[in-house]
Amino acid sequence: MYIGFNLQLEKTANILNERISYNDLKKQGKNHLDEQRANYEKELEKYVKQNEVDGTKIQEDWFPEIEADIFISHSHKDEGLACALAGWINQTFGLRCFIDSNVWGYSSILLDSMNGKLSNKRKNEQGGFTYSYKSCNQVSQHVNTMLSIALQKMIDKVEVVIFLNTDNAVKICSDTAMEKTYSPWIYSEIVCTQLVRKKPLIAYRNYPTVVKESSDRFEKIQFAINLVVSYTVSLKHLVPLNEYILYKWRIEYIARKQSYEYSLDALYKFICSDEVEQTKRLFAQLNNKELDSLRQIYSVENTNSKERKNMLFGWNKILNRCCRRCLECDCCIIND
Repeated sequence: MYIGFNLQLEKTANILNERISYNDLKKQGKNHLDEQRANYEKELEKYVKQNEVDGTKIQEDWFPEIEADIFISHSHKDEGLACALAGWINQTFGLRCFIDSNVWGYSSILLDSMNGKLSNKRKNEQGGFTYSYKSCNQVSQHVNTMLSIALQKMIDKVEVVIFLNTDNAVKICSDTAMEKTYSPWIYSEIVCTQLVRKKPLIAYRNYPTVVKESSDRFEKIQFAINLVVSYTVSLKHLVPLNEYILYKWRIEYIARKQSYEYSLDALYKFICSDEVEQTKRLFAQLNNKELDSLRQIYSVENTNSKERKNMLFGWNKILNRCCRRCLECDCCIIND
């Protein structure tokens, strides 16, 4: 994740093309999200060997990582609003959104299937089914863990997380003036945005029109490498976002579409414009091998591994080369 936003938006918001109705935006969003749905298996026998269930394989098959630019966190009561927002973003900017309830909404099917196979399912006198209470608890814990880990991986992978902040999602506690939520999933996702690795923008960028430069022409890159974020147990670590900024984003992108190779850069113009320019300068300094090295460092597979630490050491050497003429070189180091 590069950046997280705290978006306060209501159903009546005019985001943003008056020619498109709210219901049409919801349909656009749902169609866009449905394209990402995984082809899951209902039969669980292939995951069971000698009474041992391969949970890792189930997670990979049922909750695969999706290619997306933006993760939208929301209350289940705001699913329609989240779909409309995803539809507007996809239609206006061509960006891929991810909403877990649309893409992985079949987690309840997995839970029922696993209980049917593993929790001593049997008919009761009322014509329904009875399960082992202990086994059902264990199955529920495993499925929820699979979904939680998959969500954390998606938050780590995407460039932007947007928390859709409505009264359905969080409320202000009158005693402490702090935000509170009743949703364990919203709580988990917000905490994840506090703890997940913050990646530099260049980890998501490949500017084909930027001309590569020799290292002796480079100026300052420390701002492009270090994104300073203050963490608190609230929404304060998320950048405020509202309808007016969304409106300016759309106007800017439509007016200067040819100038933007990445439509999110048009949004960052109003949030962190200097960092976009510094990222382009850094991109001009690095060759393809060095860029591949950076992206490998921030891949999920290398998290906390010895190999990743070694790559970080090598990457810091590359940065030192790039900024050797910068008077504030110490700011350029990426810390693990």
